[in-house]
Amino acid sequence: MNKQQIIKKYFNQKEKLTLKNEVYFDQVKKYLINCLADDLRSNSDITSDTLIKDNSRVTANIIAKQNGIIAGLEEIKWLLTKYKIHGIKYKNDGQRVKSGEKILALTGGIKDILKTERTILNLLQRMSGIATETNKIVKFARKKVLICSTRKTPLGLLDKKAVVIGGGGTHRLGLYDWILIKDNHLNHAISSKLEAINYFWEIEVKNKQETLKFAKHNPGAIMFDNMKPKETKNIIKILAKYKPNMIFEASGGINEKNITEYAKTGVDVISIGALTHSPKALDLSLKIQ
Repeated sequence: MNKQQIIKKYFNQKEKLTLKNEVYFDQVKKYLINCLADDLRSNSDITSDTLIKDNSRVTANIIAKQNGIIAGLEEIKWLLTKYKIHGIKYKNDGQRVKSGEKILALTGGIKDILKTERTILNLLQRMSGIATETNKIVKFARKKVLICSTRKTPLGLLDKKAVVIGGGGTHRLGLYDWILIKDNHLNHAISSKLEAINYFWEIEVKNKQETLKFAKHNPGAIMFDNMKPKETKNIIKILAKYKPNMIFEASGGINEKNITEYAKTGVDVISIGALTHSPKALDLSLKIQ
């Protein structure tokens, strides 16, 4: 495989992040059902049950309160069917939305809509916030590299899906995916084992000495951890001459202020934990007509 094929296979597995994929669907179902179970406990919304006599049909709109990229509609549409709420989309995942625009119309029992309101908004706001931030970072990188999240993902594959919708890649979907060797592994690993690895593997390095040492073992990818752009660029110049298909990744302390410099170093992938470990939610609201 050439570089682009390797990147697509291991770092951009977006085709797996759909409800048609059993692994992804299982995570979505568990998250949404558990959120509702925690919120309702005995299947009760005591405020609505106390104040509203019957479950009459109403229409509600989910509206953007700020500009951004929408994500999470595929997942929410599944939840709506469980409560027999009909949804009409005004936007699709990945589309831009402006403040004041409608995103989704819901028609169903008023109690059902009120029961699911917070779960719906929480997921849409988080995924849309991640997608919006990713999209901004991708533009700063000027599409020179693939922007990925790390595994700092409180919502697991849902967070990964949001990054993809924003224009980024997946990196590993889990520990089962492929081998990523970090210092905690190396401190207790047998070095000779590197020669026997039969999977695609990547190794984290912190300086030029480590890079050249481990490059001799022919990893599929090398991750430059917290290394400055200049040092990263110089090392890639050396390695690229005799490792033309090796994937180069930069990670650690990369943000919108310095990502343009990292994108110029020759790396193929930039992974950023902040995309998912501390995203700012996109402000949305639900209004019943």
